[in-house]
Amino acid sequence: SSDVCSSDLQRKRKASKMLISEIKGKNILIWGMGTEGRAAKEYIERHALAANLMIYNDDDGAEKLRKLFEKTDVIIRSPGVSIYKKEIQDAESRGIRITSCSDLFLSEMRAGRPRTKVIGISGSKGKSTSVSMLFHILKSAGCHAALGGNIGKPLIELIDGNYDYIVGEFSSYQASDLSASPHIVMFTNLFSVHTDWHNGHENYCRDKIHLAAHQQAGESCWVCNRNEQLKAYTRDLKNVRYYDVYDGFHAEGRELYFQDKPLLSIDELQISGNHNLDNLCGVMSIVKDLGLDVQAALESLKSFEGLPHRLQKVAKVGGVLFINDSISTAPEAAIGAMKSFEDNMVIISGGIENKQDYTEYARDRKSNSRVKAAVTLFQCGAQIAASVRENVKRSDFKLIEAESLFQAVKEAYEILKGAGGGVVLFSPTAPSFGYYKNFMERGDDFINIVKKL
Repeated sequence: SSDVCSSDLQRKRKASKMLISEIKGKNILIWGMGTEGRAAKEYIERHALAANLMIYNDDDGAEKLRKLFEKTDVIIRSPGVSIYKKEIQDAESRGIRITSCSDLFLSEMRAGRPRTKVIGISGSKGKSTSVSMLFHILKSAGCHAALGGNIGKPLIELIDGNYDYIVGEFSSYQASDLSASPHIVMFTNLFSVHTDWHNGHENYCRDKIHLAAHQQAGESCWVCNRNEQLKAYTRDLKNVRYYDVYDGFHAEGRELYFQDKPLLSIDELQISGNHNLDNLCGVMSIVKDLGLDVQAALESLKSFEGLPHRLQKVAKVGGVLFINDSISTAPEAAIGAMKSFEDNMVIISGGIENKQDYTEYARDRKSNSRVKAAVTLFQCGAQIAASVRENVKRSDFKLIEAESLFQAVKEAYEILKGAGGGVVLFSPTAPSFGYYKNFMERGDDFINIVKKL
């Protein structure tokens, strides 16, 4: 299309490594004034780096961007600015160097902060909880640690700190054109999401695992052994090591093991979700890799409260437990969430159309007799309902197509209240844009509706 480069061009083009010293005195354009753009602006102004500092947002118009290009040496792009945009290619053809907060951070830490070890975690799902668990462990162990990236502080704000460890959550947007990698990388999984920004699923997968592309010999790239798509895309990376394997940390049912030794049950933690044991296998592999006390780390996790909108326990009303999993934007996430509960269940799903395949989602309803009903809503609700209708023929199963989240919650509650209780799981399987500003606003709406019950 006119606003994206071809994938072949993208494979050849990666950000050229830039240090903070190399942007000093340059004409700098910050493209996108979200959280990272604002942090970049503050950092550049605080250190008096730019000869001329310019700001551009997409709604400023193409003509303004063309004029800015004429006096720009360096572009610092925000994550929302796709590297596949034609304008990015145009900028490069003019000799403009392109970087990002993430790349400036990693390049600078590699070159000038040798005592600080950077740990980068990514994946389609589970990365926020994983970085938060690891950060919690490091702080409990008395390490001078920081949390940044997609969660915590923008990474550029951490450059001047004197940390033992920096744990960063990296999105595919941030990882796509890095010229340096974290010392330790962990990938949780790889599903089909975010295809528009990346101009296709193939690019999304390659951009995601690019986080580890520049690791040096002897470093670690931890990969979940249970995700076949992830294993396929990471097999050519250096330093690959697998977790969720029998010889190391692995999850069986609701238990975490190291080799044949049981270590911890998910029931001992304040977080829900058997899939979090898979994430914990990766986190504990890093803990052991760093030489920290494994038993102390596991004990510290018992006080870890988890993150909002990720299998969050909202309330129990009339014997019905309401779970807010608004972060869920893929069918695979909902399938994993349903396996986390052993009671009767009603699942609420739906969001914008995101080119998802709901066949496996529907087949899981067919084989899981504990799921008593599926309630669908919003734009892709009809697609989910059609797949469920085609695959689920159980006489004890209900399919409800709701017109609002309020109606969905009320219908789900009535079904389980009449059946003696259970779990209402709000796991949307799709993004919220067009209905809500983001998944947090969507989750907060669910919580407020539950409170009204």
